[in-house]
Amino acid sequence: MPTVVVTTTKFEGLTTQVAASFGFPDARIAVVDHPLGGTSEEVVIQWADALVEAVLALFTGSAS
Repeated sequence: MPTVVVTTTKFEGLTTQVAASFGFPDARIAVVDHPLGGTSEEVVIQWADALVEAVLALFTGSAS
């Protein structure tokens, strides 16, 4: 089942490390700015909108 993990810049390294430790060294990971908490809804929506193409590429295997 195709899966994409979404994480923030602050936790990108940890996300990669944990994925690898669970046997997924090539996990599909999309990264959004940090922090999410305390960030306005408008900004989070902008970040999400900007991430859509990257997430779709990760799901379809067309990401570089």
